Amino acid sequence: MMVLAPAPAGSVTQEAREVRVMLDIGSTIVTAFDNVWDRFMERLDGLDDAEYFWEPVPGGWSVRADGDGRWRIDGDGGGGPAPDPVPFTSIAWRTGHIGLTFVGFGDRLFAGGGLTLEEIDIPGSAMEAMAFLEGHYRGWIGGISTFDAERWAAPIGPAFGPYADQTTADLALHVLDEVTHHAAEVGVLRDLYLHRVSSP
Repeated sequence: MMVLAPAPAGSVTQEAREVRVMLDIGSTIVTAFDNVWDRFMERLDGLDDAEYFWEPVPGGWSVRADGDGRWRIDGDGGGGPAPDPVPFTSIAWRTGHIGLTFVGFGDRLFAGGGLTLEEIDIPGSAMEAMAFLEGHYRGWIGGISTFDAERWAAPIGPAFGPYADQTTADLALHVLDEVTHHAAEVGVLRDLYLHRVSSP
């Protein structure tokens, strides 16, 4: 919750200060997203299918073609209860999860929810994954970039269940955290893969 000191006599009103602060927060969040995203895209440069699907340990989660040739993401992309222990996840899974984060939260924030995993085409190659990520990121960042101060401070509503009273800014920061830590994990996996294939 934001706490602001009372406005001194003769200064801008408290309401005006709150509006300015929320607009500044929105601009700061959008800038942070773009900075994280640019680093992530640079980190994915040169990704090929062998690395995309690499599973360094058995029993992990990835993206796999079903009997009809449609690509599906293990564990519903992280959308359901996680097993214990949580399986190790490939770059294919982690990039899929990041894209689905934008899809799922964006659908609820911009359209009230209702989109299902069955309606989403999961990428089945490194090249498709890049397009999947970029397309859904642009949809997300384009949407939140339009918000005014009132929207940033507004509750996100019943589409978010027990988190309905959280603000749009709270949600955006949660999504930013998801993207940042999973992108960092992908970077570590790329380093591990590089050293694995370079070892004698």
